[in-house]
Amino acid sequence: MKKTLTIVVPTYNVEKYLDRCIESLVFDDSILKDLEIIIVNDGSKDNSLEIAKKYEKKYPKTVKVIDKENGGHGSTINVGLKAATGKYFRVIDSDDWVNVDDFSKLVKDLKKIDLDLVITDYQQEQVFNNSIILLNYKNLEYNKVYKFEDLDLELLKPDYFCMASMNIKTEILKEAKLELDEHCFYVDMEYLLFPLKYLNNFIYLNYNVYRYFIGRPDQSVNPEALVRNRKHHEKVLKRLIEFYTTEDLSKNKKEYAKYIIALMLNTEYTIFTKIKLPDKKCLNEIRELDKYLKEKAPDLYEETNNYSRSVKWNRNTNFVFAQSKKFWFSRLADFLQMRSKNRENNKQIKESN
Repeated sequence: MKKTLTIVVPTYNVEKYLDRCIESLVFDDSILKDLEIIIVNDGSKDNSLEIAKKYEKKYPKTVKVIDKENGGHGSTINVGLKAATGKYFRVIDSDDWVNVDDFSKLVKDLKKIDLDLVITDYQQEQVFNNSIILLNYKNLEYNKVYKFEDLDLELLKPDYFCMASMNIKTEILKEAKLELDEHCFYVDMEYLLFPLKYLNNFIYLNYNVYRYFIGRPDQSVNPEALVRNRKHHEKVLKRLIEFYTTEDLSKNKKEYAKYIIALMLNTEYTIFTKIKLPDKKCLNEIRELDKYLKEKAPDLYEETNNYSRSVKWNRNTNFVFAQSKKFWFSRLADFLQMRSKNRENNKQIKESN
């Protein structure tokens, strides 16, 4: 019998968290027959592989372990997708977990649904400040089928679909020949956009499924890691820009891609305000990127001005003050944007309680 949902669990040195992740997936016996859990061990040096094999032995009809040399997050997804046989496909990182009640309901609904994409809510478990932030799409209606071509993109802002919220038809990912960068961080952005051409409809279900564990020092979204791995970020960004400028997308899908890439560009420019490098090296890197963007995708270049006043002001000075503490109005702009976002998150939490 064909499985309903394939879950790929990228695994690298997570012996501390892997049990929590897998236990949440196999908690409900009634859905085990519908699940295909593929744990891809990415050359772990701790006991992650032994833990994974424990579950493969206990749940042989549900859990499969693939052991491979280290290739990065994208590599594990590439390998998992090739082995996937389920109707739908999703990724759950090994340090994250699911809400067992809503997850079971989701799997049962996926058996009946025949749409390209199924979206659910998720929440961030932020360990650095001991807080929880619910991430939802408050402008969309639950249980309504949407078509990408008819979708008002303003309904998605300020958010967009992400790996934590997406269940995609496996056949669509294979039709798109999805191949993520290996030995590289931030490939989740490639996962969001590369199948876009083949996604025609979706539904938003009222389930809060994914628990995103955020705040560990070694995570790629950590501010210091963003600076350290900035070349990875730039590599993925340029691949997305190449996709945007060459792929034959409909008007609405093109606008959706532009919105997401512009947000990532804003992050890229922000990284350069935090780099502790000699001024000349920092200036050369940011100026080269800015020149590349202006020549490669002028509309994306202009779009970044709409998302960050500090980017626009830095451009006006040819980035002379990109790192300067005296560039106070750039810092003020970033602060005001962050404060607005925090207020919106706090409002969502209050509304959900």
